[in-house]
Amino acid sequence: MPFLSENIDLNQLSGRCRAYTGLFTLPLKDQNWKGNPGDYAGSGVGSSLDFQDHRQYLPGDDPRHINWQTFARTGDYTLKLYREEVRPIVEIILDVSGSMFATEEKSRRVLELFYFCFFAAEQAAASARVFLVKGDHWKHAETQCILNHHWADAAESLPEVEASITPNLAIIPFRTRSLRIFLSDALFPAAPESTIRGLQHNNGRAAILCPFSRDESNPDWNGNYEFIETESGSKHDRRIDPPLLKSYLKTYHNHFERWKAAAIKAQAPLARIPAHGTFEKAMKLEAIQAGAIQLV
Repeated sequence: MPFLSENIDLNQLSGRCRAYTGLFTLPLKDQNWKGNPGDYAGSGVGSSLDFQDHRQYLPGDDPRHINWQTFARTGDYTLKLYREEVRPIVEIILDVSGSMFATEEKSRRVLELFYFCFFAAEQAAASARVFLVKGDHWKHAETQCILNHHWADAAESLPEVEASITPNLAIIPFRTRSLRIFLSDALFPAAPESTIRGLQHNNGRAAILCPFSRDESNPDWNGNYEFIETESGSKHDRRIDPPLLKSYLKTYHNHFERWKAAAIKAQAPLARIPAHGTFEKAMKLEAIQAGAIQLV
């Protein structure tokens, strides 16, 4: 696959991404979770030190939580209720369409985002699940597959698809109330609303990170070019003049304005991440302010 360029060492790259978790983290503290015991506030009642409420004592309740001061004063048995602590679920969805790896610079940024999200989930003691998606095809990548980089083989085995096909998130078995991090350049024509609804299915919370390169966001085309279709590899000759370039830039701008508007309406943080520059600077441009990523 294009992202397995001989100039990209996944061991070194993933090592740097693990270090980035000392600077940034995932937006996990802004929601009540349901899951296995852990360190984040849940939506139920548990035994943490975070006091929540009182209620009448019922047979079978833990007597250790009886409010004895209230009993001494009123003669009534009441319980102190505490917020449960749970281990949140983070589901990372990596769009492995060809456009994500069209250039080495963009490939590197995509991979940095992918490994960072995985290690950030691990650092937060969350349960991480990874899905590779291309059009109507997907694969689940186990933790060991991520650590030994064999997920790339799984991604490569997914069938080729048309360039315009939208990742079908409706077929992915998301866990209820998980945080879904969607890594995609969103360079498909389908309405963003449908994709975001797929991410939020089953009470999920979505965050979208869109890597992009200067070649696509601000090209300086002028003259005859040979364009390569990223999925099939087919080549097409095209002459680009100033009016055509202007039309392209307007369409590109409007496309992402619609994505941003849909994300705001759905309360799904979206940030576009440039492929150029350092990872730290790229993350601080939009991701922090949008709430897609948080500072440690």
